[in-house]
Amino acid sequence: MRTTITNRMMIGASLLGMTFSLCLTDANAQTCAKVPTCAELGYTETNCGSNVALKCPFDQTKLFCGKEKCKAGDIYYSDNTCSDEYNSSKTVIGVVAGEGFIVNIEETGESMKWEPAINACKGVSRGGKTARLPTIDEGLKIANSSGAINRGLAKISGATQLKNDIYWSSTELENYTSNAWYFYPIRGTAGSGLKAGGNFYVRCVFAF
Repeated sequence: MRTTITNRMMIGASLLGMTFSLCLTDANAQTCAKVPTCAELGYTETNCGSNVALKCPFDQTKLFCGKEKCKAGDIYYSDNTCSDEYNSSKTVIGVVAGEGFIVNIEETGESMKWEPAINACKGVSRGGKTARLPTIDEGLKIANSSGAINRGLAKISGATQLKNDIYWSSTELENYTSNAWYFYPIRGTAGSGLKAGGNFYVRCVFAF
């Protein structure tokens, strides 16, 4: 469940109210309940970028960042913001493909076999994030959102769109580890191939 700014304010206020009420209801109390720290209340950031920020009541340098919800096709930036518009002054990580992951803005090399594909993505980094080969579940989400993803990629200078071709996933077949799943983003289909057999394309992803 996502914690909104409003909910965070209510939680903070409730905890403060509970703390003060424990002091006020007992005139003979020698000690009061410990006031929670900023970190305990969830105020752990010092820079929220362009996201909405809420300051900790005890330490105004600590912030709680309201994270905006990113949708498939949005451009994701290194300051952890996303937008349906391209901003050339920011560092682009990639295009949002699904909940929690982003596709790289370009292909990784030419078509290749599975093992080189795994290793190729390990060598890709952008904006402080390290890439990996997508799972088959992520591959199918890429396929389902391929139109939106390509529209997002088309807005980014130097980006390349998803091909009408086959891409490797990182998921091996259960009980047949010589094979791995692949996906066909434009057609929205999936299948399996020999790791050491087929030469398929590679589109790495980043988690966010």
